[in-house]
Amino acid sequence: MGEFVYYIGKTLELMGIACLGAGLYLGCVNPFDYSESKAMGVEMGFLTLGVLIFFVGRLIEKRQ
Repeated sequence: MGEFVYYIGKTLELMGIACLGAGLYLGCVNPFDYSESKAMGVEMGFLTLGVLIFFVGRLIEKRQ
């Protein structure tokens, strides 16, 4: 059971990093031609989500 929870934590960390990358990509490249304020909102949303997911994964991983 402990090893399973460890892998859940690692997976959440990777998902968080992917959200951070997606946020930076959507904010900097703006592939959907959003206005500047909308692109910044999308970027900040993804960055916030990525940080939260990453730290939840880190917490789960460190408890094992």
